[in-house]
Amino acid sequence: MKSKVYIFNKKSLLLILLFIAIVAQQSFSQQLNRDIDSLKKFLQTAADDTNKVNAFNALCEEFIKTAPKKGAIASADSAIALARTINFKRGEARGYYFLGYSQSTLDDFSTALKNYQVAVKNFEEIGDKKGIAETDMLIGQLSGYRGNYPEALKIFLKALELDEEVGFKAGIADAYNKIGTVQRRQHNYAEALKNHQRALKIFNELGDIMGMGDAHNLMGMNYWLLGNPREALKEYELGLKYRKQIACKAAVAGSYNNIGELYYSQGNYPEALKNFLAGLKINKDEIEVKYGTSISYINMGRVYTKMAKYREAQKYLSAGLSMSKEIDNKENIRDAYEALSILDSAAGEPVPALIHYKLYILYKDSMMNENTLRQVAQMKEIYESEKKDKEIALLNKEKTIRDLELKKQRQAKNYFIAGLVLFAVLSFVIYKNYHARQKLKLLTLRNKIASDLHDDVGSTLSSVSIFSQMAQEQSRETIPLLETIGESSRKMLDAMADIVWTIKPENDQFEKIIMRMRSFAYELLGAKKIDFEFVADDEVAKINLRMEVRKNLYLIFKEATNNMVKYAEADKARFDINTERNNLMMMIRDNGKGFDVQNLSEGNGLKNMRKRADEIGAKLVIDSIPGSGTTIQLSVAV
Repeated sequence: MKSKVYIFNKKSLLLILLFIAIVAQQSFSQQLNRDIDSLKKFLQTAADDTNKVNAFNALCEEFIKTAPKKGAIASADSAIALARTINFKRGEARGYYFLGYSQSTLDDFSTALKNYQVAVKNFEEIGDKKGIAETDMLIGQLSGYRGNYPEALKIFLKALELDEEVGFKAGIADAYNKIGTVQRRQHNYAEALKNHQRALKIFNELGDIMGMGDAHNLMGMNYWLLGNPREALKEYELGLKYRKQIACKAAVAGSYNNIGELYYSQGNYPEALKNFLAGLKINKDEIEVKYGTSISYINMGRVYTKMAKYREAQKYLSAGLSMSKEIDNKENIRDAYEALSILDSAAGEPVPALIHYKLYILYKDSMMNENTLRQVAQMKEIYESEKKDKEIALLNKEKTIRDLELKKQRQAKNYFIAGLVLFAVLSFVIYKNYHARQKLKLLTLRNKIASDLHDDVGSTLSSVSIFSQMAQEQSRETIPLLETIGESSRKMLDAMADIVWTIKPENDQFEKIIMRMRSFAYELLGAKKIDFEFVADDEVAKINLRMEVRKNLYLIFKEATNNMVKYAEADKARFDINTERNNLMMMIRDNGKGFDVQNLSEGNGLKNMRKRADEIGAKLVIDSIPGSGTTIQLSVAV
C-alpha cells in the first residue's frame, strides 16, 4: 500500500497554525478560569492568615490577565485590608503592587503611581529588593507614558541593578526590555535592539512565553525603525503568536496595532485597517483600556485618510484626540494633531490644517524641550559609557565657556559701576572743595567790605557829624541846616552800623540776631517806658540764615519797633520768634491806638517793610484796628 504524501500550500499551513493558536488560547483561557474558580473556593473557607492574603493577591493577578474590572481591584483591596489586620507587611506591599497594576491597566495612572510608591515604601521596610525592583519597573513605565524618558531610564537602570544583585533573572530580562524601549523613544534603535535581544535570550532560558512575546514585539519595532520591514513583520508575528498563547488581551491588541502600522507604512491599507480593527475591538470592547483604544482610534483615522474616507477619519481621529487628552498622553496627542492636519489638507481645509499643524508642532517641541532639559540635567548620572562621558565633558566645557563669559561681563559691569562710584565721589570732593573755597572767598570779601565801611565811610560820617556839631556850637545863632546835616549823618551812621553788622560772617548765627533785636528793643522801648516781652524758641537760635535774609529780617523788625515807639502810643508790647513747618515766624504786637489798614496811605516805613519782605520771599501781614493795637506777622522759609 502506497503511503500518502500530503502537500500543504502556504495558505493551508497558515490556517492550521491559526487553528492551533486558537485552540491553545482557548485552553489557556479555560485554565485561567479554573485557577480563578479554585482561588475563590479556597478563599471561602480559608482562615484569616498570610495564606489568605497571598490568595487574594494571586486572584488579583489572575483577574489582571483576563478582565481587570471584574474583581482585580476588589481582590487587591481585600489583600491590603487583611494584611494590615494581621501585620503582614510583605502581603500588604504585594497588595499595593497589584492594586497599582490594576489601576494602570485602567489608565488611572496618577492613582496607580501613589499605590506603587506605598508598595516601594513597604518593600523597603522589610528589605525586599526584588519587590522594590518589580515596583520600580512599573513606576518607570508610568514615567515613559508621560514622555519623561530620562526619568524612566534612571528608574529602569536602578531596577536592573537590584535584580542583578538578588539574581532575579525574569526581572533582569524585563529591565533590558524596558531600557530598550526608552532607547527606542530616544531614537537609539541599534542599542535598543541589543537590549531586547538580551532580554529574549533570558526569557527563552526561563521559558517565559509572555516575556518572549514582548521581546519579539519590541525587536520588531526597532527593525521597522531601522528600515527593515521584513524582519519587523517576522518579529511582530512571533510576538503575536506568543501573546495569544497566554491570552493577554492588551498585549495582543498591541501586536495588532504594530502589524497594522507596518502595513500602513507600506501602503497596504486594507491589511492595515484589518489589524487596526482587531486591536480596537480588544482595547475598546473587551478590556476597555483608554491608552490602547486611543492609539487604535488614531491609527484607524490615519488609514481612512489614506483611503479618502474623510468622514470616518475625522470621527476616529477626534475620538483618539479626546481620549488621549483624557489620560494626558502627550505623545498620542501630538500624533493625533499631526494626523488631523494631514486629514484637513487632504480634504481641502487649509485653515483647520494649519491650526492642527501648529498644535502638532507645539506638542512636538514641548516634548523635545522637556526631554532635552532632562537629558542635560541627568546625563552624567544616567550614562556611564565613554561616548556619553565625552558628551557631558563637551557640555561642561561649553558651560564653562559661558560661565567665563558671564564672569567677564559681570566683572566689566562691576568695574564700570566702581568707576562711576569713584567718579561720583571725586566729583563730590571737588565740588565740596570748590564750594568751601568760594565760601571762604565770600567770607573774606564780606569781612573786607565790613572793615572798609567801618573804617572809611564810618570815620567820614563820624567826622561830618562832629564837624556839624562843632560848627553849631561856635555859631551864635541856631543854624537849621547844620542840625539837619548832623541828624542825617547820625542816621547814616546807625544804618551803616546795621549793614556792617549784617555783613560780618560771625553774625550768621540767628542767636546773635536775637541778641541784637533784644538789645535794640530794650534801649528804644525802655527809653519810652514801654513794658515789653521778648520770647524766642530755643530751636530758633540754631538756625543759620543767609545774609540778605538776616539783614532784611532785622531791618523789618527795627522799622516796626520804631513805628511802634513813634506812633502807637502803647505802654505794652510783645515780640515772638519761633519756627513752624520749616518757616521762621516773627510776630510784633502792641496795645497802642492802632490804625485803619484799609484807609491808611502807607508811608515810607510800611513800603520799606513790604519791599524787604518781597526781597527775601517772605509773607508780611499787618493787622490793626483803631483803638485795639497793632499786630505785624512775618513768615519766611528757612
